[in-house]
Amino acid sequence: MIDPWFPKGLEPIKGSKIKTLLFLGDRWQIYKTEDNKNVLIARKLLANIWIDSGLLESTMLNKFNFAGDEFYAIASQDKYILAPTDYKYFEVDKISALSFASSLRETRRIAPSASLEDSVYLEQFSRILPVSELISEKDDGLFLGTWLSGGVPVPTTSIRRLKNLTINFSLPDLEEIIETAGISDVKIDIKDSESKSVIIKKRSDKFQLPGAAYLEHFFFENIIDIVQHPERYGPMGIEFPSPIILYGEPGTGKTYSVEKLAEFLDWPVYSIDSNSVGSPYIHQTGQKIAAVFNKAFETSPAIVIIDEMEAYLPKRDGAQDFRVEEVGEFLRLIPEAVKNNVLVVGMTNLLQNIDPAILRTGRFDHKIEVKMPSKEDIKTMVDVALSKLPIESNLNSDTLINALVGRPRSDVSFIIKEAARLTAFRGKSKVSQEELDEALNTKLSKTKTEKQTIGFDIK
Repeated sequence: MIDPWFPKGLEPIKGSKIKTLLFLGDRWQIYKTEDNKNVLIARKLLANIWIDSGLLESTMLNKFNFAGDEFYAIASQDKYILAPTDYKYFEVDKISALSFASSLRETRRIAPSASLEDSVYLEQFSRILPVSELISEKDDGLFLGTWLSGGVPVPTTSIRRLKNLTINFSLPDLEEIIETAGISDVKIDIKDSESKSVIIKKRSDKFQLPGAAYLEHFFFENIIDIVQHPERYGPMGIEFPSPIILYGEPGTGKTYSVEKLAEFLDWPVYSIDSNSVGSPYIHQTGQKIAAVFNKAFETSPAIVIIDEMEAYLPKRDGAQDFRVEEVGEFLRLIPEAVKNNVLVVGMTNLLQNIDPAILRTGRFDHKIEVKMPSKEDIKTMVDVALSKLPIESNLNSDTLINALVGRPRSDVSFIIKEAARLTAFRGKSKVSQEELDEALNTKLSKTKTEKQTIGFDIK
């Protein structure tokens, strides 16, 4: 339940009485006032962060006391956005996108190390206000891309994916927005607004998948190197990577690994799952499957993910005659995908339930088992995650690493993020052992998953 700090009618700024609570965080809240303004109110510690960093002048904030506590308020006209950056109630057009990009650039000019992962956008004053003392990972391209796409975590380096997620913008529009934000790790070479000729300069040309070294190597050797060096592979008769299957229990990181691959390659991703193509009507599912592939063909190179593929490609034993048409559609489309520069990635927990005609070499050349992470995998993921945060010098992650062996990879991300949240909530500037242990205990209090064999195997 949303719990307002202040009663209706309170006047945090002279002439502006509180009407309705709009948004809230641990140390801030935003209200609509009776004179149709929006007011951001922060506790003293958070307000001091903004003042000390230079993002706001002390004269811009109105200090007041309520129930024995000290608060600071700043008002914004209703025509300007005042909201947490992860809230998407407004339509992002070019004008609002340029305004946000300009605010990001100005914020970075004043506070280059402020963490904006959780922040409040104060458009009227061209500020993005951090809500903690944590140090930024400085991935402003990911921050901007996520905001522009309406919450999809896509960096500005993945310009083709971003273009597919922001239909209101042309490639020249995106180039202007990125340039306005002061992000310099992307260069777009555009022949015309409809061209697919996009050149991207990344900060690193090395694909990385922390905690999954073997899968990282497989993706590089069998996919990335092929598409980056067609002059070497073409004469050998290899024009495009073959379809692959990733199989293994839930939580092993199948989907995440493909998302990271797509991000690195800067390819749009299309999913075939029960939400996108499922239909109770005969023939309609097959038509929807074809439509997904055709869209991928139009925007190639691209990736098509077949999630829970055992549901669409089961063994044809006569018990599910209505699935025969769907299997036939896949048998037709998979070879077409390779010809149209579309990588097909199947995912399943039940490889043994899939039609043998689909599994044979020539359709899916590689079937990779993705298993629960080993201790070494967990250590790599924890080390990488903690390297992006300010931490106490005596932090010991051994207990965390040992506790997470055999558990889903997503648990690592949850625990590190929860430890960071607790740190910010308590007003600390560095993650300590206390927050790390508490985050771990929070996760372990839930039902523990059964441990699995570790490592990656390829067939």
